[in-house]
Amino acid sequence: MTDPTLTPPRVAIVASAVGVTLVVLGALVNASAAVLALAAFALAGAVARIVTPTARAFAVRRRAIDVTVLAVLGLALGFLGLTTPLG
Repeated sequence: MTDPTLTPPRVAIVASAVGVTLVVLGALVNASAAVLALAAFALAGAVARIVTPTARAFAVRRRAIDVTVLAVLGLALGFLGLTTPLG
C-alpha cells in the first residue's frame, strides 16, 4: 500500500504549479492581486520551512536562512503590492 503523505517530488510539483498559476493570474487578470498572492505564497513557504521536520525537509541551507529569505521576500512583495499602483 502506498503512503498517502506528500513526498518531496509531489510538493515540488504542486508548489511549481501554484507559482505558475499566480504568474498567469497576474498576466491575465490583475497584477496587484497576483503580487499579493505571491507574497502570501512566500510567507506560507517560510511557515512550512519552520514546521517541517528536518528529516523530511529538502535542505541545502540552514533553516534560519531559508525562513529569513522567504519572510523578507513575502514582506517586500506584500508592501509593494499594497503601495504600488500596478493597474
